[in-house]
Parts: sequence; C-alpha cells; structure tokens
Amino acid sequence: MSHPPQVSITAAELPALRAAMRNAQTAAADYYGQTARNDSIEDLGTPVRRFLVATQTVNDLLTNSVNDSATYVNIVSSGGHPDVGVIRGVKYVRNIAQHVAHVIRPADEHVLIGGVLGLRIYTFWDEVPPTVHAQLRPSTQRLKADYDATLEGKEVAGTMLTALGFFADVAPGIAHRDRQGEWTGFPLMSQPGVGDRIHPEEPADEKAARIWLDERLPNGDVRVICGQLTVDGTKYVLGHTFIGRRSYAPFVETVEQLGKDVAAGYEYVVGDVLANTTNRTKSTPHVVQGTVFESNDDFATWTTPTPSTAWDEDWVDARTADTWRRVLDMEVDDGLFASSSYQIRRARRLNAVVPYSP
Repeated sequence: MSHPPQVSITAAELPALRAAMRNAQTAAADYYGQTARNDSIEDLGTPVRRFLVATQTVNDLLTNSVNDSATYVNIVSSGGHPDVGVIRGVKYVRNIAQHVAHVIRPADEHVLIGGVLGLRIYTFWDEVPPTVHAQLRPSTQRLKADYDATLEGKEVAGTMLTALGFFADVAPGIAHRDRQGEWTGFPLMSQPGVGDRIHPEEPADEKAARIWLDERLPNGDVRVICGQLTVDGTKYVLGHTFIGRRSYAPFVETVEQLGKDVAAGYEYVVGDVLANTTNRTKSTPHVVQGTVFESNDDFATWTTPTPSTAWDEDWVDARTADTWRRVLDMEVDDGLFASSSYQIRRARRLNAVVPYSP
C-alpha cells in the first residue's frame, strides 16, 4: 500500500493535538490495564467512554482547527486510509454516548485468557439497539455502517490501537511522547502467549513487525551487557534493560543489531549485574514475568562503555551460563515456534513487561 496523504501541522497547532492524543492514549492504556485487574463490564466502560471522547476531540481538531484541514477531511470522506472507517465508527458511538440516554460500554460477553503469569479479560464492542439508532441525527445515522464494519463485535483494545495508529499515520508528530520518546501509555504490557498488538505503530504482519522492532530503538534507559554467545555462526550479546535503577527483563541482541542501536544513540554498557544489584522480585508483586534487579549504585561506578569491536570470543559468567542459553533459545527460534519467539523478543525490546499507570 502507498503511504496515505498526510496533514501538515504547524507548531502552534501541535500542543492542543498532543494534549488530546495524550487523553486518548492514556484512556486506551488505562482500559487495557484494567482488563487484567477488573472483570466488571460497567467499570471497563468508563475508560472506553473516555477514549471515545478523546478520540473524537482529535478528529474534531483535525477537521476544524488546523490550517490543512482540507487534507484531513478529504482522507476521511474519500477513504484515503484503510482504517478511516474506525474513526467514523468511533464518532458514531461517541455521539450516542453524548446525545442519547444510552450507556456505551463493552458487550457482556467476553473472553478470559491467561494462566499462571496473569489473566486478562478481552471484551468486544456491543450492538447498538435500533431504538437508540433511531434517536440520532441523520448525519450520525449515516456512520452506522462504519461502526458495524469496524467496531461492532471487534475486540476493544485492538480497535483503540488502530484508531491511534490512524492519527499517527495521517498527522505525523501529534502522538504524545514521554521523556524517552516513547508514546505515552505504551507499549501495553505484554501478555505471554498472546500475539495481539501492544503498540499503535506495531504492524499486524509479523514479518513487518520484526523489521519495525529492529528499526526502532529499544525502550529503557540503558542496557547492561552480561555476556556473549554464538549460535549457528551468529554472535549475540545478552544482558538486562534498566529503567532508572531497576531492570524488569533481560535482552538478547545480535552484535550487528547492537552496533545499529549504539550508532542511533542508545546506550549499552558492560557490567556484572549479579554482583552490583539486589533482587527486588518479591517486593514487586505487580511484575510477574521475570526477575526484578535494582542497581545498588550509579551505573558509572560498576559498568564500562561498550567496546566498538572485540566480539571475537564468547564470554559469560559460569554461574549463569545455562540460564542465558535458555534466554537466548527462547528468542532465536525461527521455525515452528517463530510466533512465540517474536512475542518474547517484542516484550524484551519494547520492555513491555511492566504495567503502565496513567
């Protein structure tokens, strides 16, 4: 598919758009977070309605309040993007929430997925009763076909990501980002064994998604390399990703990918994590996917810069060699379990193992 037309956004227009996008992003993240803690459809309806309002605000701003609104209106009216129906569907159901005495919330029927690493409820957009539709203005009634085609019966979180991704496609730069440059509220926390997208920019096609992962910088503040192993002629570095002083997940990267990340500005260092951290897993109950390490001191006191060469020989602490080999094997499988290995790599590279709290 050719790239869709894009709306030109001026510096003066960005603050309002980014604020509205932040509201939409955090509503989606809040909804997803609650699906792991809450099975009340009524409670889950609250962030859903927040998302509808915030998303329609972005839509309104792009339609009415930017200099290049004509480009956006043409995209929406002409179907100049494959996901534009989701935006029209959101407008339809948001107008119901705003103008009709009918409560918008997910359907009562849902699916519960998970196991020892956590359960999550997956809900779907509900049917709009004919009596409710009849109370709408004709201009809104015309949007029902979009709602029926893109939202009704579809899983809620996935459609939220589709809507957010649409805005980023047609108006680059309006996504609200945190101090690390990542979308505020994202990635969503990875659920082991579930391949659904966890980021608005993540392609649905796995092959394209792997390329996307490699082309973007990893999340986290710094990665500490703890060893190197070679498998089938490919050299891999292994270590832990830290946010602040805490690490929630290991990482595996080829030496080639390491070089690309460093060249793009990401910080890798070398150090002995076991000797310089404290295990905080038991005191971090909200993290159930791996070990939590906390650095005892500033990284500068126990790490060294990553060498630009000298990756000729494998090295790894004998105490953890077997563990690191298992960590590596989980990610490099490209055969029968390729989809599973992608999910593991995605969780590690995006550092998507900690729930987001808006």
